[in-house]
Amino acid sequence: MEIAPGVFDLTPPTRGYLKGGYVHAFLIVHGSELILIDTLYDADAGVILDQIQRLGKNVRDIKHILMTHGHRAHLGGLAKLKELSGAPVYSHAWEADIVAGERKQQGVSLRPMKGIQAWPILFFGSLLGPLANHIPCPVDHLIDEGAQIGPVRVLHTPGHTPGHLAFYLPEQRTLFTGDAFVTWPLICPGWPNAMLNKKQTWQSLRRLAELDVEVIGGGHGAPITKDGGKILRDLSARGNV
Repeated sequence: MEIAPGVFDLTPPTRGYLKGGYVHAFLIVHGSELILIDTLYDADAGVILDQIQRLGKNVRDIKHILMTHGHRAHLGGLAKLKELSGAPVYSHAWEADIVAGERKQQGVSLRPMKGIQAWPILFFGSLLGPLANHIPCPVDHLIDEGAQIGPVRVLHTPGHTPGHLAFYLPEQRTLFTGDAFVTWPLICPGWPNAMLNKKQTWQSLRRLAELDVEVIGGGHGAPITKDGGKILRDLSARGNV
């Protein structure tokens, strides 16, 4: 689905709940090149490959793969897509050794939480952690606040994880938030049980709310295609830290 000019939402057409909690990835068409943000849950990358083909593109058209953070739901297809495309992988330094399989991702809290629909995913993901690891993939480029990849501006948005990144397309007024902001199971700054630093999370959300944004592609749940900036501002105003 095209959510802004040249920006496409890539999401599992079925079983989305079981595939990382309605996780989403995004594709940017920049001239003859494709820029991919996150890689969904499935290791075979089948959903992304199918949707690229439907757009009349080839996997070799992917020239950059940008990772918001090192959680399995966002890393699943990374190794396969890098193998097929030859594209370099970008992440924050704090996330890079997790992406490369050299360090485990952080654990999550299993206390009951608002947005209870996500809790079973966190519970079984924690229980089956060793069986649910992504296929390791080396990171080619470490990026941080202010970096630019083609038309994409990089924002460091710690809180959900220390090295979490968001990506901004100023011309399209489109923001890719990863898990710094989600719309499932409710509109919130990430799942609270998978949030390492609550104070940083709200600080990052307030920074995002200052941007000129119409469209938001979040890490989990349907994209917002209208009034994204207002939704961020209204949410950030409710932060209590």
